[in-house]
Amino acid sequence: MSRVPRLAVRVLSLLFSAVVVGGLVGFGWGRLAEEVAPAPVERVVPDEARPVARRGARTPEEEAVLERALSAFPPYPRGSRPEVLAADYLGPDAPVAVAWFSTEDAPDQVLSHYRDTLLEAGLPVLGERHGEYAGYVGYWSPAAEAVHLVSVLAQGGETLVFISSGQVAPLLEGAPEVPGWIPLPEETEEPTVLTFQMEGATQYTLSGRLAGMSVPGAAELLQRTFEGRGWSVQPLQEPGELAAELEVHRGGVRGLVMVRQAPSLLDAEVYLSLTERMRAPAGHGPEAVR
Repeated sequence: MSRVPRLAVRVLSLLFSAVVVGGLVGFGWGRLAEEVAPAPVERVVPDEARPVARRGARTPEEEAVLERALSAFPPYPRGSRPEVLAADYLGPDAPVAVAWFSTEDAPDQVLSHYRDTLLEAGLPVLGERHGEYAGYVGYWSPAAEAVHLVSVLAQGGETLVFISSGQVAPLLEGAPEVPGWIPLPEETEEPTVLTFQMEGATQYTLSGRLAGMSVPGAAELLQRTFEGRGWSVQPLQEPGELAAELEVHRGGVRGLVMVRQAPSLLDAEVYLSLTERMRAPAGHGPEAVR
């Protein structure tokens, strides 16, 4: 695979994780700082933490964020009024605008609609499904090194849809160093991490690749690596040939490790989403788990 397509897949996958798993910035994410283990991706958004739609006139700033986020996609025919979720929360090197709306349609309906829309426009579509509950579809603009993404998450009998557009590639090209306290097998190739602040917590979203490994083999290696560094690890399901998920916890840090079969069928892709509580007791947090 050439450099640009591989970078595109990495960017979209990482942005999906940032937006859905840890991207509800400013909407009551205090629950994530409690002593409660995160749930799987399809249940990661507590009812109390889901965004609340605003009514009335929007500010010029909100209109500008919505224009940036929604510019690449037409309105969904059966969705609620789009609202601003976040803008540029990944920092100055990753100017990303995110909007959201809800619909009673299933995640598959939403993803299929936008996939067809992109294909009809002649755009190169990239996407991934995380079971029946979550996934994304979007495309990479090589000229602008920008991504345009529709992410979905089933929640409480409806589907939350996150529309995001932005330039994450410069941040990836800078190759942010993976913090040493995060357990990562030495065999991991192309590790990339994003760090951003949420209300009451810091989120670390990491992606990488284990070349030549099956999903069960990669899940076993990751479990050994985390446990060898003193972390508690709980498989959320029996590892399958295509996917595996692990819950991890040590001190003030909790998270989710997801392993997926790479499109090449030769490698395993790894995604980590770790949440550090801002008010961790003494002896907890990253300083304690190196």
